[in-house]
Amino acid sequence: MPFTYRPMLKTKAGEATALLNLAPGEKNRIAPVFHVAETPPATFAARMAAAWSGRTCFLDGSFNFNGSGTSTDFDNTFLALGASGIPVLPVIEIGAAHPYNLASFAHLNRFGPGLMLKCTPGNLPSASGFAQQMNVPQNQIDLLIDGGHISEYEPVSFAGYVSHILQTNLPGSQWRSVTLGSSSAPKDFGQLALGTTVVPRIDWLMWSNIVQPPAKPVDFADFGISHRDLTEPPGIAMAAATVSVRYTIANNWVMIKGRRTTGATGVPMGHQYRAHAQTLRARPDFGGLPICWADQRITSIATTTGSAGGRAQWVEINANRHFTFIANTLP
Repeated sequence: MPFTYRPMLKTKAGEATALLNLAPGEKNRIAPVFHVAETPPATFAARMAAAWSGRTCFLDGSFNFNGSGTSTDFDNTFLALGASGIPVLPVIEIGAAHPYNLASFAHLNRFGPGLMLKCTPGNLPSASGFAQQMNVPQNQIDLLIDGGHISEYEPVSFAGYVSHILQTNLPGSQWRSVTLGSSSAPKDFGQLALGTTVVPRIDWLMWSNIVQPPAKPVDFADFGISHRDLTEPPGIAMAAATVSVRYTIANNWVMIKGRRTTGATGVPMGHQYRAHAQTLRARPDFGGLPICWADQRITSIATTTGSAGGRAQWVEINANRHFTFIANTLP
């Protein structure tokens, strides 16, 4: 039975565009988990309608709730996705603010059957009891185990620790699905040297080394190409940011750090993105997928004189490459 990929993403238009440009077979292997951002863009639901109509996704509003103190953004986004023809399911988290979990639970079965229950490896033993308290059968619950940010961990050793927890707590359970998620992508390029650095995808390496429970396969989740920190950088930080890209390959990211666009050493954004595209295209590990919209965009940017895109377009490119690569390499 093929595994499912459940990327944990922000409610951003770029992520929706990256999903839109996947092939149908790739979409069939993906069920995204969206976190409601600080300020959800008005275009998100419309782009998701084009990208994901009729396909399941999950919506987690705990981050937004913790910042705003209200479920308004979560409720509005949930209803907009459902009205767009998307069977969106609410996410409830063990340890989240109780008022948020109540607001999320109010959407149970509104557009699709059941919900997602999110927990850490440490509170996995309490998940069955939590489900009983909600009075929702386990076979109507997708369980997401979030292992946290693990970039500093040795992946095989950590996989052994997680495997023990899974083997202790999953036998005999009836969860509709079980997913193990974690993150390891750098938050930014600040600690990287100028030029190309290959950064290991510890989250993938850890999941690849877990001992799969025979009766309950454990699916894969990560935070896509992003760090798990959902806060938005201030505008002044983005204005001073380097022009950089991250490209997913087997077990690693190829991260190319450029320069700022201003100051004594500044280089125009378009010039840098075209050079990055040419650098990627010249690598032996570029491409390698049957069809990839992102690779086609990179090739076009590298070989033509048209627009090289801006930050928003390269978020779409980087994310689409990542989603496509996972969907084609996941067992």
